[in-house]
Amino acid sequence: MKRKRKVGLGLLALLIFFVSMPAFADVPTIRAEVDEKMVDIPVVQMTMDGEAIASDVPPVLLQHQEQYRTLVPVAVIAEKTGATVSWDGEKRQVRIETEEKEINLTIDSANVEVNGEKKILPSQVPAKIVTYQERGRTMVPVAFVGQELGLDVGWDEENRRVVITSPEKEETEETEETSEPEDTSEVEESTLRPDEEEKTYEESLLEEAPIGDEVLLKDISIKIVEGMPEIRLKTGEEVTFNTAQLMNPQRLVFDLNHTRLSMDGSDAVQEDKTVKVTAPSNAYISGVRSSQFERTPWVTRLVLDMKNEIGHDVRYDEDTGEMVIRLIHYVEDVRFERYNAKEVVVIAGSNAHQYNLMKLDSPHRLVIDTMDSVLNPGHHFPDFNVGGRVADRVRVSEFTPDHHYDPDDKIVRTVIDLNKVPDMDDLYFDKQNGRLVVHLEGKPDEGYRYVETGWTSAHLTFFGDKAVDYELEVDESAGIVKLIMPKDNMDIPFELLDVDDPLIEYIQITENTDGDKLIANVHVKPGVEIRSPGIKSTRNLSLEFTNRDLRYRERLIVIDPGHGGKDPGATSPTLGMTEKEVVLEVALEAEKLLQEAGFRTYMIRRDDTFVSLQDRASISNQMNAHLFVSVHANAAPRSDIKGVETLYYPSENSPTDFRDNLRLAEIFQEEMVRTLNASSHRINARDRLYVLRETNMPAIITEIGFLTNPEEEKLLATTQYRKRAAEGIRNAVIRYVEETGTHLSEIR
Repeated sequence: MKRKRKVGLGLLALLIFFVSMPAFADVPTIRAEVDEKMVDIPVVQMTMDGEAIASDVPPVLLQHQEQYRTLVPVAVIAEKTGATVSWDGEKRQVRIETEEKEINLTIDSANVEVNGEKKILPSQVPAKIVTYQERGRTMVPVAFVGQELGLDVGWDEENRRVVITSPEKEETEETEETSEPEDTSEVEESTLRPDEEEKTYEESLLEEAPIGDEVLLKDISIKIVEGMPEIRLKTGEEVTFNTAQLMNPQRLVFDLNHTRLSMDGSDAVQEDKTVKVTAPSNAYISGVRSSQFERTPWVTRLVLDMKNEIGHDVRYDEDTGEMVIRLIHYVEDVRFERYNAKEVVVIAGSNAHQYNLMKLDSPHRLVIDTMDSVLNPGHHFPDFNVGGRVADRVRVSEFTPDHHYDPDDKIVRTVIDLNKVPDMDDLYFDKQNGRLVVHLEGKPDEGYRYVETGWTSAHLTFFGDKAVDYELEVDESAGIVKLIMPKDNMDIPFELLDVDDPLIEYIQITENTDGDKLIANVHVKPGVEIRSPGIKSTRNLSLEFTNRDLRYRERLIVIDPGHGGKDPGATSPTLGMTEKEVVLEVALEAEKLLQEAGFRTYMIRRDDTFVSLQDRASISNQMNAHLFVSVHANAAPRSDIKGVETLYYPSENSPTDFRDNLRLAEIFQEEMVRTLNASSHRINARDRLYVLRETNMPAIITEIGFLTNPEEEKLLATTQYRKRAAEGIRNAVIRYVEETGTHLSEIR
């Protein structure tokens, strides 16, 4: 009997999987800082000795030398083993001390010292600081954990989770007398099955090859249909398959189950019995390769060599007896922006320039259908509220074709709910590389550019044909900046530009009485500071506007009205009020009050719709919100129970959860009780509530009263009580932000 080490095989599976992992639809990502850049990073879960390890910075997949590598927070794991961890800020080094070892890691270096001996981190992947939600962690290759901390590393395929096991926790298993040497080397190419590489035909002949009910793949062809490639597989019947998308280079891989490659006599068959089909030059793929990947059971592997990342769907064509792989475009992002203080909607996708446009009434909507496209499954596309002059709300979804389209069409529909109906002539569509920019207020003027450079700052630049003398007058008491410039040097129309953002009221452009000069009057809002370059003669003049009084605008508050749609929540016994309708009105009023105070807000729902708990948390995390406030109304078996209750996740249950949930809960309880003049029921620590546990920012649930208490049922039915509840939410958020400020955690 020998103890079987799991590091080699487990790590092999882990590393192979991670090369392909970012392409899977359900792999979550975080927006984090690496090498002083904000990037979207795929993340995975992690357990140690069967217990989930929560970390303020989770394990991530970082690209190194064209391969994705798994990096884990070394301090979190080391401390779990009883090691001590210290940080030397000057040297940018992490020191890990165990009973047997002293390990020194240097940030951005693959060199590591272990008991004074110089070593190289696995695959020469350097230690990195990854900063997420203002917290930084030193991340190292997962293989390092197994090699130097004496831990076994494996991979849970079903749950996509790093599995770490202490030596004393290992299971004892029987092994052969002569065990193979441990292999912790990296793998250059990912496969769908981590225990095997792609086999040649000769290698597969060495295995038993039973012939029975398998499907025969008799032909592979590539056709261009409406500008997009279709790969057709002659199988005679529908087959099941597994798929993965691999990176560097881009490949799309299909394993066809219970399928035998049977293309003898085809010109596409190579000397080694593999198959290669070259794609037309205008296709999105360079070709297709196929081989007999397995014979027990039969599995045929198909590899599409891609020119860039693109979506796909698969169907069976009963008329031709072919499996059809159709490549389709991704819509990557849809967002609202302001260009020169005018409203635009940006649709980002490889086929964004191919669209159909409709204007609908009752209610007024603008519909943009992006053709031959699907939503990137790795991204969230929540509805978002604009509240602008023209656009009120933007919604995005995959559209099921109606009578206007063919049944097989793939369409992403963007719906812009309108406050003001623009004339079709006022709409301007700018087709850029991979983007469609929809200007809702006419073609933009190019003589000037107004850009928000932050939540509390902006630049206004006027462009000239040559260097000329400008005159600049600033009347701080009136809040007006006057800019006078030669008219023949500028291409700017006379207009009144209604900016109405946190910095500028409006910009009015006119001419002087002699008609030889342009005058731009910029009307700023109170508290705005103006900075100019102090240069009287220049070609382009840029003004900078800041307002430090808008510090709350840097904070994004997610407001979550509980329940909704098919989930009514609790129902009051006498008046029949549902929880979902009560809390929605409170949340909408709270949003209004928080915006008036200067905060940015996002509503999880604005109407009677159902949003899953998972989406509530993931949307909040994706938006990098600062606070999560969920609004509920309570219920109890006994009608005498009443009062305000605040629920929170107990951060002390997880050594790596540094959110200040308890303090947020205490402040909310105090402010809600005071503002509502209500009794205090309790502050309740709950470690199993999904939205509290899975959000990354401080989070609470505020229960604003009991629907089952006769007195509070009557109060909850009144507009006055609901408005006071919203005021309590606003007061609590302001107090928490003022008390806590911004705290950067120590990087280690």
